[in-house]
Amino acid sequence: MFSKLYKHSSVRNILVITLSNIGDAVLTAPVIDILLRDFPSAQLSVVAGAKAAPLFEGNPRISRIHVFDKQRNALTQAQWTLGLRAYRYDAVVDLRNSMIGYFLLAKWMTPPDLSVYKTLHLRQRHLNRLRSLYDFGPGEAPMLAMVPSKEDELFVDQLLRPFLKGGAPFVIVGASAGDSAKTWPDKEFVHLNKAIISKYAFKIVMVGSRQDRQTIESIGNQVGEEVLNLAGRTSLTQLIALFKRTKMAVVHDSGPMHIASYVNKPLVALFGPTDPDYYGPWSYVYKVVRRNGRCPRCLDPKTPLTHNCMSAITQQDVLESFKEVYEQIR
Repeated sequence: MFSKLYKHSSVRNILVITLSNIGDAVLTAPVIDILLRDFPSAQLSVVAGAKAAPLFEGNPRISRIHVFDKQRNALTQAQWTLGLRAYRYDAVVDLRNSMIGYFLLAKWMTPPDLSVYKTLHLRQRHLNRLRSLYDFGPGEAPMLAMVPSKEDELFVDQLLRPFLKGGAPFVIVGASAGDSAKTWPDKEFVHLNKAIISKYAFKIVMVGSRQDRQTIESIGNQVGEEVLNLAGRTSLTQLIALFKRTKMAVVHDSGPMHIASYVNKPLVALFGPTDPDYYGPWSYVYKVVRRNGRCPRCLDPKTPLTHNCMSAITQQDVLESFKEVYEQIR
């Protein structure tokens, strides 16, 4: 039932089933890169959640984007899944480990994920999942899955040009995260930004969602004109274009952290309750800052006490990690 896919296989129409959240979907991009590299004549489509789907929009190498809504009731979900049969996918790479592939009657599909290696980094688990179907060769594939358009690149240039004044280097700082338990206090970013500007002469570009804009504006106002607030001002593909231009980044455990990793930017990642061995950064140069050894909620998830692991991270922790990363790339 589960035939192996080979480079010479006559595959014509591939479906990759990715995940719903932005960071989770970015972690599947290396799988898509390999398939686009090794099967350039095949059409490749993706299933993605509504939040993550814009990562793949406008990419001429992606034939279709099917938006997966996990809030659908069972009947509507079954009808949506059966509707995918019309596209006649002959290969299905299911990184969600769902039942979708079984309904599509594909010639090639990933077998059920029965792996006991649950502690592997998610990026590696996705690659292993692909390998269960297709034994791809060594070497990094070019970044083809998430590609900013020329319009995206021009838009980012227009945002940065007045601020950078001749191409001054900048650092991206992401002061927001989807979960408050993963967020370093705002006041700490004020001191951090000032220290980076003073010690390294970098300018700071802060990113986040539209909901974060007011908070980040407050941080910037306390630092000065060397901070540019782009929270809510870029699409996801424009954010990718922005990360491609930065010298390095300081980010939470978040979607932007994985985008920085995908474009291989040096970074410092601030972690709280999440395990970085499983979900951490994967750039060629990075440092993880985590101080959860005395966090009551991390030690006992059933306790009613709240997390204090992010507030346990100090300025010294972050600046020492920043220095270590900077000295490897300067």
